[in-house]
Amino acid sequence: MPSFITVNRVTSELMGEEYKFNAKKEVEIITLTRETIISVNAFGKNSYLLIEKLASVLSTSYAQTIFKRVGAGIVRKSQVRNLPTAIAGGKEQRAQIDLTFSHIHRIETPVYQAKAVDITVHKD
Repeated sequence: MPSFITVNRVTSELMGEEYKFNAKKEVEIITLTRETIISVNAFGKNSYLLIEKLASVLSTSYAQTIFKRVGAGIVRKSQVRNLPTAIAGGKEQRAQIDLTFSHIHRIETPVYQAKAVDITVHKD
């Protein structure tokens, strides 16, 4: 069986929310900050070494620049776990790391003010 990696979102927790209204531009801006845990699993030959290397590469300035560009950053890295598993009379090498990312979502949407309103008064 060839080596492969899986990446799964485990949880995503809302850490904070901000609402702003810009009357001049007639827009509302909603900003959400979340922490998301991603589980990265490697299967097959050298899986432990592959996950160790991934953990190291994610600390490079290049990786940090990419995360910053998309409004994210690594908050925590778990220990690399060695998880060999018995399969079909043999052993399959497996390894896992959990990565906690902080990321920001910003939504800007127009809110148009009513400049003129028709009012009709009815008498009983």
